[in-house]
Amino acid sequence: MRVVWVRLAAAVGLGLLAVIAVADDLTGPVSFVPWKVLMPGDSPARAPLTLFWIPASSDDFKHSELLFSRSLTSFATQCVALHVIRADDAAMIDKLGVAGALPVAVLVGGDGKQLGKVINERGSLRVSAVERLVRDQLRTRDSDLDSQLDEARRKALAGDREAAVATYKLVWEQRCVAPRKGREAQRELKKLGIVAEETVAVRH
Repeated sequence: MRVVWVRLAAAVGLGLLAVIAVADDLTGPVSFVPWKVLMPGDSPARAPLTLFWIPASSDDFKHSELLFSRSLTSFATQCVALHVIRADDAAMIDKLGVAGALPVAVLVGGDGKQLGKVINERGSLRVSAVERLVRDQLRTRDSDLDSQLDEARRKALAGDREAAVATYKLVWEQRCVAPRKGREAQRELKKLGIVAEETVAVRH
C-alpha cells in the first residue's frame, strides 16, 4: 500500500506538471499545492500551523480540487505545513478525531490544538472552504501580532525597555507566519539596540 501511494503521488505530480504547462499557454499560471503525503507512523512537520487533508481514497486524492490552489501554495510560504493523511492511517485519523468523516481537512496549531476543520459536501471538499479556514486563522494571528506591537510600543514609551524588547522578540519569532510584522519588530528592536537576525542552519 505504501508503494501505491508513493507511485500515485509521483504520477499525479508528473501529470500536474503537464497540465500546468498547457495551462500556461491557455489561461495563465496554475498553482500545484506542495502537499506531502505522510505514511502511517511518519511524524508531521513542526510548524506554527499544519493543515491536514484526509482524502476518502487514493482516487479522491487524484481528482480533488485541493491539488490546485494559489492561496494554499502561498500559505505554504508562511510556514503552514501541508500534509496528506492516507485513508488507511487509522491512528492519525483517530488522533484528529475525524473517523467516519472523510474526506476532511483539519487545521492544527503548533501546540497540537485543533483550530478548525472543513467537512465534505456530498463527498467532496471545496477548496474555497479550506482556503478560508487557513486564511481566517492567519488573519487572526496577524491581528494578535498588531496588538503585541502596540503593547511593545507603549512599554518602550513608558521607559520599560526590557519588557518592550521581550514583546518585540515574540513578534519577531512569528516572522515566517507574518513577515511584515516580523520586519516591523526587527526595526523597532534595532532602535532599542537589539539586532534581530535570521539564523542559518548549519548542515553537517
